[in-house]
Amino acid sequence: MNYVLTLGVFLLASISFAQGQNLSLSGTIQDAANSEPLIGVTVFVPELGRGAVSDEQGFFELEGLPTRNLTIQFSYIGYATALKKINPAEQSRIEIRLVSATTSVDEVVVSAAYVMSKESSPISIEKIDRQSILRNPSPSLMTALAKTPGVSEVSLGPGISKPVIRGLSFSRVLSVYQGARFENQQWGADHGLGLTETGLSGIEIIKGPASIIYGSGAMAGVVNLIEEADAVAGEVSGDLNLRMYSNSLGRRLDAGVKGAGQEGFFWSLRGASESHADYLDGSGSTIGNTRFQTQNIKAGMGLRKSWGDTRIRYTYLKQKLGILDETNQELLVTSRNDRKLQLPFQNVTDHFLNSESNVFLGEDKLKATFGYHWNFREETETEFDQVDLGLKQSNFMYDLKYYKSAGKQTEVIFGLQGFYLNTINYEKAAEILIPDATKDDRSLYALFNYSNPEWVVQGGIRYDYRKVTADARGQHFLDYGFELEGSPESRTLSRTFDGMTGSAGATFRPSDTWRFRLNVASGFRAPDLAELYSNGPHPGTARFEQGSADFVREQNIQSDMGVRYRQADFAISVEVFYNRVNNYIYFSPTDEKMGDLTIWRFEQDNADLYGGEALLEIHPSEIPWVSASTSYSMVIGKRRSDQTYLPYIPAFRWNQDLSFTFNDLGKFERPYLNLTGSLVLDQNRPAQLEEATPGYFIMGLHFGSEFSLWKQKLNASLSANNLLDVHYLDHMSLYRPFGVRQLGRNISLSLQFRF
Repeated sequence: MNYVLTLGVFLLASISFAQGQNLSLSGTIQDAANSEPLIGVTVFVPELGRGAVSDEQGFFELEGLPTRNLTIQFSYIGYATALKKINPAEQSRIEIRLVSATTSVDEVVVSAAYVMSKESSPISIEKIDRQSILRNPSPSLMTALAKTPGVSEVSLGPGISKPVIRGLSFSRVLSVYQGARFENQQWGADHGLGLTETGLSGIEIIKGPASIIYGSGAMAGVVNLIEEADAVAGEVSGDLNLRMYSNSLGRRLDAGVKGAGQEGFFWSLRGASESHADYLDGSGSTIGNTRFQTQNIKAGMGLRKSWGDTRIRYTYLKQKLGILDETNQELLVTSRNDRKLQLPFQNVTDHFLNSESNVFLGEDKLKATFGYHWNFREETETEFDQVDLGLKQSNFMYDLKYYKSAGKQTEVIFGLQGFYLNTINYEKAAEILIPDATKDDRSLYALFNYSNPEWVVQGGIRYDYRKVTADARGQHFLDYGFELEGSPESRTLSRTFDGMTGSAGATFRPSDTWRFRLNVASGFRAPDLAELYSNGPHPGTARFEQGSADFVREQNIQSDMGVRYRQADFAISVEVFYNRVNNYIYFSPTDEKMGDLTIWRFEQDNADLYGGEALLEIHPSEIPWVSASTSYSMVIGKRRSDQTYLPYIPAFRWNQDLSFTFNDLGKFERPYLNLTGSLVLDQNRPAQLEEATPGYFIMGLHFGSEFSLWKQKLNASLSANNLLDVHYLDHMSLYRPFGVRQLGRNISLSLQFRF
C-alpha cells in the first residue's frame, strides 16, 4: 500500500511540474459534395473525453490542448466518420470534408490502451454506440450487446445476464467501468453483469485475450463501458429519456444534466429508474417471477487545465431481481401488472467511487485511475425478512500508466496495476456458499506501439501475482458447519498464482481497399472464490455447489487473423480464431445428492475453442439511402482429453440487417426504417448431461425520426423485437433445462428530449 501512496504523491508532483500547455485547434467542416458548411458536427477528442460542436458556418474550436499527437473524431449522422491525427503544436487550423454515407466504416476505439482507429487496431474490437442501443433497445444492456457477431449472453430471465465472447463467459470476461475493473460478484451462474446503459456513450468489446492490458479475468475479452463526453466549455445541456416495453409492461426513465465553465470546471448528474413485470413467452404464457427493478444515480465533477485533467465520479446502483423457481412455476404467476417482490429474489446494491487523472508532460502522459467499490448481494429464498445468502464485498483498485513517446510513430506504455478485494458473509445469513476471503492482485506490464500510414505493430509483456486467502474461523461458520476442503485445523487456506503473459500483433493497410490483421496473445485467469472454496447450497437454485482448492490457473493462447476488403459499394471482412485453453474450469451437475439438492461440481480440463465471424456490408453509392449487412458467427468448444463438447457454447448465428435512411419529411428529420433478422441454428453439439436445442428465427422492425418541439430536439423511435412472436428455447438460457421459453414479441417506444 505504501508504494501506491508514493505514486499518488508523484502524480501530484507531476501536476505541479508539468509544462504549461494551452494550445488550440480550430477549423471548418463542409460537405464534400457541395462544400456547404455542416452544422452540429460532433468533434471529439477521446484522450481528453471532451470536444466541440460545429456552428452555423461549420466552424469549431478546441482549446487547452496538450503538445502531443491527438486522434480527433468528426462524426455526423448521414456521413462517414472522419479521423485525423494532429499535434496542435504543429498544426492549429484544419479543414474537414465529410462524405455522405449511411454507415461508417471506421471510428475511434480506446480499449486497447492506445487511442486509435478501429480499423488500425491489431486487436479485434467491436464498438456499439448509444444510438444503436436506443434504436434497438432491450430490457438488459447485455441483451443489446449480444446482437454483435461473436458475442452472446448467458441469461436467467431478462433482468440477469452476462456476456459470452467467442464461447467463453463467467469470470473469463472482464467488465471495465469508468476506466476501472468492475467486479460485483458476477462469478455465480445466476449473477448478472449488473450494469446499465445509464450515462454511456457506447460500449467497446475486445474479442480475444486482453490480460496483457487488464489482467486476470480478461482471458476471453473485455466489455468496456464508455462514459458520455464531458460538457462543452461554457455550456449546460441535458436530456430526458422515456422508454416503454409492451411485453413486460416495462418502463424506464432516464434524465441527466451536465455543464462546464470557461475556467475548466465541469460537472454532471444523471439518474435512471426502470421497472418490469413478468414477461410473456411466444405462446403468451406468463413466466412467473421474472420481474425486476433498478435504480441508478451517477454524479461527477472535474477540472480541465493546461497541465491535463482530473475527474471524480460516484455511481449508485440498486437492483431487485426476481428468480423463477422451477419447482413452483405456476404458483409464481400473478396478475399481469404485478411488480411486487416474490420469493426467491436477489437484492443487489453497488456503490462505486472512481477517479481518473491525465497529466501531460510534453509528448508524454501520465494516467492514474483509482476506484473503490462496495457491493452488497442478498439472496432470499424462504422468508422475506430472512437473508439466505448475504455477501458484502469491497475492493480497491489502482492503475497507473506512463505513456512514453519514442518518436512520432512509436509509443511505449509502462504500467502498474493492483486490486485488493475483501468478501465477508453476513453473520445472520441462513446459508453459506463460500467462506470469507481476501484477494490481492499486483502486476507490472509494458506495451509497445508503432504506427505509420500502412503498418501498426503492437506487443507487450506482463507479470501478475495473486494471493487468495479463505477464512472460515467465524462463529457463524462453526455453527453452520461450513468446512474448507481438507478441513484444515486453522480453518484458513491460502493460494498464490503468478506468471507471465505476452501478446504481439500487427495490422497492415496497403490501401483503403485492403486491411490485414494478425494477433497472437496469451491470457490467464486465476480461479474465482466459488471455484476454489464453494461448499454449500446456492439460494434460488436446486444446486449444492462444490469447488476445489487444488485448481491451478487457466492459461490460454489465442491466435486471431482478420481480412477486410472494401469497395465504394460494399465491404467484406472475415475473422477467424483458435483458442487453446489449459486447465479450463467448468461447472456441471453430478448424479449425487445433498439432501434434496443436486450436487454441482467444478472440474478442470484442457479445452480448445475455434471459430470466427464473417461480415458483408452493402451501401450502394447510387442509392445512398439504403444499406444492408449480413454476418455469420460460429464457435466450437471441446475438451481436449476426450473431444466431448463444452457446456454453454452458443449456437451458430446468421444475422441480417436492412436499413433505409430518408431525406427530411416536413418536420421529421432524418427518418429511418430498419429490418433485422437473426437465424440461430440448431445447437446439436451439447456437452455431457446437456441437451441439444432446436434453432429459430427472430425478426425485428425499427423506425424513428428526430423533430423539433418547442425549439428543442425530440428523438422518437418505435421498435418491435421478436416480431413474429416465436416460441423458442435459447441454448444459453439457464432456464432452458426446465423448458422455459424466451421473451415473446416486445414492442418498445423510446422518446429522447434534449435541451
